[in-house]
Amino acid sequence: MRVTNRSLFKPRTRGNYKIENKAEESTVYLYDEISWLGIQAEKFVKDLNAITSKTINIRVNSPGGSVFDGTAIFNAIKQHKSKVIAHIDGLAASIASVIVMAADEVRMAENAFLMIHDPWSIVIGTAQDMRDEADLLEKVGGVIAKAFIDKSGKDEAEILDLMAAETWFSAQEALDAGFIDHIYEQKTEKAQAVLFDLSAFANVPDDLKERKAAPTARDAEKALRDVGFSQCRAKAILAEGFQEDQRDVDPPDLDPPPEVQRDAAPPRLNDPTFTLLLKGEKFFQSKPMEA
Repeated sequence: MRVTNRSLFKPRTRGNYKIENKAEESTVYLYDEISWLGIQAEKFVKDLNAITSKTINIRVNSPGGSVFDGTAIFNAIKQHKSKVIAHIDGLAASIASVIVMAADEVRMAENAFLMIHDPWSIVIGTAQDMRDEADLLEKVGGVIAKAFIDKSGKDEAEILDLMAAETWFSAQEALDAGFIDHIYEQKTEKAQAVLFDLSAFANVPDDLKERKAAPTARDAEKALRDVGFSQCRAKAILAEGFQEDQRDVDPPDLDPPPEVQRDAAPPRLNDPTFTLLLKGEKFFQSKPMEA
């Protein structure tokens, strides 16, 4: 049984799928993951087939998603009678990178990214279920590889190696590899791909990793109140030592010296001080500091 009932990418803002259908030139926005939680193949194919413009621009910012939905979208684009131009505005990763290969022309923003990798899945079941899924993944991987081979002209072995390594391409690298045809200037300061949680991938470029701000006094006060301290007591604790900018301050060492550990009784789980220490440790560890 394949598990497919939740999103891996947890977008922090709502995705965007819309179509601007005009007589001569239409635009389709694929700014979401590819799945029933985002852009569904059935709706996309129906909408695309209804477009009669001479040129269709498909603007992409997607972390990928369902292989089979993506394959259906790929085929619909490939078979459309209009000229289709794919624009990678932020990110075309996983199956989204396959989708753009179906276009007659692929353009990419100078600060965008394209990523290709082997397909993967989550399965629950017997040993035979696992073997069947592995066989299916190999077949799907071969189909995906063909899309990159046809576009780039590279041989199968090289493409399979790039997929196995989960390879991320800048615009220039994608152009050099033959995956895109043109680089255009993007007026935004950074790629829009940061809207998505990309932690499911192994080799995400630093430019696309989420950067968390240093904790403020308000953040710390909320953490203290969450574990049971009153507002007055939380403010008093902070007034004794919390600094607004903790960038150069290491998290406090919560482990007592060895001699204290030997003599002290183990803390009780319902001890508010012990709970506070654990909460404080998690608080600082969950908010890495920027250099």
